[in-house]
Amino acid sequence: MEAKADAGALMAAPALRQSASPRPLTRILANRSVRAALGLTAFFGLWQVLSSVGVIDDFLLPSPVAVARALWDLAVDGSLWIHLGASLQRVAVGFVLACIAGLALGLVCGWWRTISDYVRPVVEALRPIPPLAWIPITILWFGLGDAASYFLVFLGAFFPAFVATYTAVRSLDRNQMNAALCLGAKPWQLFWDVLIPASLPIILPGLRIALGVGWMCVVTAELIAAQTGLGYLIQQSRMLFQINNVVAGMVTIGLVGFAMSAILERVERKVNAWAPSERN
Repeated sequence: MEAKADAGALMAAPALRQSASPRPLTRILANRSVRAALGLTAFFGLWQVLSSVGVIDDFLLPSPVAVARALWDLAVDGSLWIHLGASLQRVAVGFVLACIAGLALGLVCGWWRTISDYVRPVVEALRPIPPLAWIPITILWFGLGDAASYFLVFLGAFFPAFVATYTAVRSLDRNQMNAALCLGAKPWQLFWDVLIPASLPIILPGLRIALGVGWMCVVTAELIAAQTGLGYLIQQSRMLFQINNVVAGMVTIGLVGFAMSAILERVERKVNAWAPSERN
């Protein structure tokens, strides 16, 4: 009887393993990229259905098919790439300048409390002012052109970069620093081998937020203080009642912003692969 029971258990084991293995659909849905694609598809599909049945006025908000057609036309005649390139150039320059200033000042203020006591009140007083409020004085300072856009992107991206860096340095476990000093670490080793790696899990998400804010600021600046860019495209299309192009520009802004955030998030996961929160 025991032999028959053992034989039955052996025959049932493969069936149990097969039933416990994940189904193909479950494995597919476990992929984050697939879930993101499904979410976007559902959003645009619902938008198209509501437009088709007349719930959404096509003039006020064109359907995804009409927007896709407008995007295609803008891409074919080259205007989309000209405006997109101008916007990307402005946000890249402003973001790089903001990262340099925000990271440097955040590290200094986080490491030296005395300097922080002088600098942080100024930063915290300027931080609540929205970049949109700076546009009039920015035009007076820099006129209409790239310099004004660089400055507004810098303003938008600087504060998240500074706050993230300052918080990372102030939150550093002092036991790590003391352990490195006990092992004979020199000041530059303390900075590069302890301070920077331990701060990256907080700094990199802050830079991702800074890039998103900078991208919004450059589009806002182009609505008023530029002659090219996606914001300028939207403004000109609005004045000509080309609503399809207006929404096409908005969709481009959203997709490009999503792509930039996804790229930075992937870089963040690679750099912070050792961090427990990045293993999931």
